[in-house]
Amino acid sequence: MLRKKILFSLIIICISSVATQLVLIREAISTFGGNELVIGIVLGMWLLFMASGAYLGTLTTKGGKCRQILFFGHLLLAFLPFIQVAGFRALPLLWVRGELLGIGSVIIGSSLMLFPYGLIAGAMIPLIARLMSTKDTPAMVYIIDLSGDILGGLLFSFVFVYAFSHWETLIVIGLANLLAALILCFPKLWFIPLTLALAMVFISPLNLSTLSWRTPGQKILLQRNTPFSQLTITQSGQQLNVLSDGLPLFSTNDYGVEAIAHIPLSQVQQNAKVLLISGGVFGTLREMLKHNPSRVDYVELDPAILEMDSKIYRVLHSPIIHTHVGDGRMFVKRAKNQGLRYDCLIVDLPDPGNIQLNRFYTLEFFRETESILGPEGVLFFTLAGADNYLEAEGLALNRSVYAALKKVFPHIILFPGEIHYFLASKKLLNEENIGKELTKRKISTQWLVDYQLPGITNPLRMDQLKRLVGEKDYSPNADLSPRAFQHLLQLWLKKSGSMKWLVPLVLFLIALFAGLAFQWDSMRLVTLTSGYAGISLELCLIILFQILFGYVYLWISLFVTLFMMGSLAGAFSARKWRGKPWRQIRFHDFALILLAGLVFIVAVFSKQSQSIITLSVIRYGIIPLLTFCSAMAVGWQFVAVSHQLKGTAAKITGRLYLADLAGASCGTMFTSLLLLPKFGIQGVLISIVLVKLISIVFSYSTSSFTS
Repeated sequence: MLRKKILFSLIIICISSVATQLVLIREAISTFGGNELVIGIVLGMWLLFMASGAYLGTLTTKGGKCRQILFFGHLLLAFLPFIQVAGFRALPLLWVRGELLGIGSVIIGSSLMLFPYGLIAGAMIPLIARLMSTKDTPAMVYIIDLSGDILGGLLFSFVFVYAFSHWETLIVIGLANLLAALILCFPKLWFIPLTLALAMVFISPLNLSTLSWRTPGQKILLQRNTPFSQLTITQSGQQLNVLSDGLPLFSTNDYGVEAIAHIPLSQVQQNAKVLLISGGVFGTLREMLKHNPSRVDYVELDPAILEMDSKIYRVLHSPIIHTHVGDGRMFVKRAKNQGLRYDCLIVDLPDPGNIQLNRFYTLEFFRETESILGPEGVLFFTLAGADNYLEAEGLALNRSVYAALKKVFPHIILFPGEIHYFLASKKLLNEENIGKELTKRKISTQWLVDYQLPGITNPLRMDQLKRLVGEKDYSPNADLSPRAFQHLLQLWLKKSGSMKWLVPLVLFLIALFAGLAFQWDSMRLVTLTSGYAGISLELCLIILFQILFGYVYLWISLFVTLFMMGSLAGAFSARKWRGKPWRQIRFHDFALILLAGLVFIVAVFSKQSQSIITLSVIRYGIIPLLTFCSAMAVGWQFVAVSHQLKGTAAKITGRLYLADLAGASCGTMFTSLLLLPKFGIQGVLISIVLVKLISIVFSYSTSSFTS
C-alpha cells in the first residue's frame, strides 16, 4: 500500500513540476521580454536548481523521516508557485518604470524566483527512491518520472493553456499536490492539507491584483492566455494599450502605422494585390484601405489578435480583406507553390529579437518573397534605427539584413529615423512618389506628410545611411546563421547596461557546477554529456522546425512530449536488454554523434528544398524521428549506467539525476547564451560531437567502463 502511495507522489511531483515550469517560463517572458536568451536562462536555472535538489536529496536520505519530508514537500509545492508567479509580476515594481532590463536582472530575478521550488522538487526524487528501495529502483524512478513529465506536458499543452489562466492552472496542480500530501500524511495531520485546499479556493482574486503590478497606473480591461502569449488590454485615461507577454504591441492614436501603410503602397498602383504579415488590426489595415487595393491577404499567427479587431478599429469586415491564421512565412511558401502574385508585401513585425522573428529578415525569406512579387512588386519592412547616431551593434544589425536583401533585390531605398524603413523591388523606386501619390489619391495623414516625411526623405541623410549600411562586404543574415538576432541581442545587452563579463561568468559557473557533478567518474561523465547532448539536439530540432515551418505551439509541445516518449522507450529497452551495460553505453555515445551529423545534413538539405512533398516528409517524418531517436539514446544510457553503478538506490538515483540535470542545464545555457546566437545550429551540433568525444575518450581510459 505504501508503495502505491509513493508512486502516486512521484507522478504528482513530475506533473506539477512540468506544468509549473511552463507557467514560470511564460511569466518570465512577460516580465523580461521573450527571446531565446531569456528562455534559456530560465530553463537553465530551473535545471540547475533541480540538479542541486537531487544532490541535497541524496544527503537527506541519510535520515529516517523520508515520508514526513515528502508530506511537507508536497505542501510547499502546492503554494510556492503562487509566490513565484507573484514575484515575477512584482519585479518591475523594483525598477524605474520603462527601464530596459538587462541580463543581470534576468539572472538575479529568475534565480530568486526559481531556487526554492527547484531545490525542493529535485530533493524529493532521491527520497522516493529510498522509500521504494528495490533492485531496479533508479530505472523505475526514471521511467515513472518520464511518464509523469509526458502527462504534465500534454495536460498543459492541450488543456491548461486553453481552459485556465496561469493562476487557475496553479490552483489545479496545487490541489493535486495537497491530495498527494493527504495520501501520505499520518492520521494526526490530515486536517492540514484539507485546510490548505479550502484556503486555495479563495486566492483566485489575487490573479488580477498581481497582474496589475506589471502595468501600474493602468486599468486591466482584458487578460487572456493563448497558446502563443499572454495578451492584455489596459486603459490609461482615454488611451487603450495592447500588450503581448508584457511587451507593447499597440496604443490608440499611434501614428507610426501611417508610414507602414503609405510608404510601400505609394510605390504601386491603386487596385493592387497586397500581402500583409501581422499587425493589421492595430491600424495598418485601416490606412491601407485608403489606397483602394483590390485584395488584401492578411496573415496573423495568433487568432486572439484577430478577435481584438472588434474592440479597436473593426476593419476585418471589409470584403477585400481576407484573413489567414498561421505563420506568415509558411503562407509565402504556399503562395509560391500556388503561383500567386502580389504587387506589395508588407512585413509589420517587431525586430528580429528571437529566432522566430529572425526568419523574416533572412536571405532565404527574401528569395521566397521575390518569387511571389510581380515584376513591379515591392517589399517593405522596418528595423531598429537611430535619429542621429547609429552605434556599432545597431549598424551591424542593419548591415546583415541589408547584405541579405541586396542579393535578391537590385533596387533598395532606406529611410532614416528612429525606425529604419526598408523598401525593395526589382524596379526603380522613387521616394518622391510618396507625397505626390498621397496628394493625387487625396489621402490625408496626421503625422507622416507634415512631420515625418521631410526628415526621412532628406537626400543627405538617406545617402549617408545607405553608405554606412552598404560600405562593407557584410555576411548576410541567414536562417541557420541568425546574425541579425545576434546583433540585436548584443544591442539589448549594451543598451540595458549589462556587464560584458556577466555572460562569461554565468557560463563558467555552470560549467564549474557540471564539473563538480562529474567528479572524475566515467559513468557520471557519460550521463552528464548525454544530458547536454540530448537537450541540445532537442533545441536544434525545435529551432530547425521553427525556421522551416514557423512557430506552431502545439507542434513544438508535441516534439517536447515526443522527446520524453523517446527517453521512456529507451529506458524500457535498457531494462529488457540482456547485453552488457558498458556495451550499450558505448554504442549510444556513438549514436548521439551520428544523430548530430544527421541533424546537420537535414538542416542543410531542408534549407535548399522548396518541394512541398519533401518538406512534408521532413516535417512529419524526419524531424520527429530524429527527436525520438536522440531521446531514446539518452534514456537508454541513463538506465544502462544505473545498472553499471554500485551503491544504494537513493545514492545512484540522486547522483545520476544530478549529472543528467547538470548536463542539461549546461547544454541549455551554452546553447542559448553563446552557441546559437554566435554560431547558429551548426555551432551547437559541433559542441555535441565534441562533448561526446570527450566522454568516449575518458571512458575508454578508465577501468570502470570495461569492468
